[in-house]
Amino acid sequence: MFRKNILVVVVLGLLSATAAFAGPNYQEGLWEITSIMDVPGMPKEMIKPFKYTYCMTGENAVPHPQEKGEQRCKITDQRIKGNNVQWTMTCKDGTVTTGEITHAKNSFKGFQTTTTKQGGQKMIIKAVTSGKYLGPCKK
Repeated sequence: MFRKNILVVVVLGLLSATAAFAGPNYQEGLWEITSIMDVPGMPKEMIKPFKYTYCMTGENAVPHPQEKGEQRCKITDQRIKGNNVQWTMTCKDGTVTTGEITHAKNSFKGFQTTTTKQGGQKMIIKAVTSGKYLGPCKK
């Protein structure tokens, strides 16, 4: 009986650990990301969708444009619950972006809000973001 109880505890512990570390259900690889922004004071017809590609892996589950040279922005908080990823990204210039996406294997949809300063004035830019899987990451 003692062995059976130990086995049950070990199995339950392993199942709990697996659930705690399970990430969102998405294809790791190269993704095409499209963001449609809402910029205060700018007519919507003047705003074009912003597209870029991003290599998403288990360590890089938050899509953001890659920057050359010194990294100006850093993910300071990331929470994953099921297929949902929430994050906060902080930049050296004080810009802060919060976002949330929900994955569906080969696609995702979500939103993000960026708070920055433009000409000394606080500006809040909202964006609707979507992504689609393209294939393996390019080396």
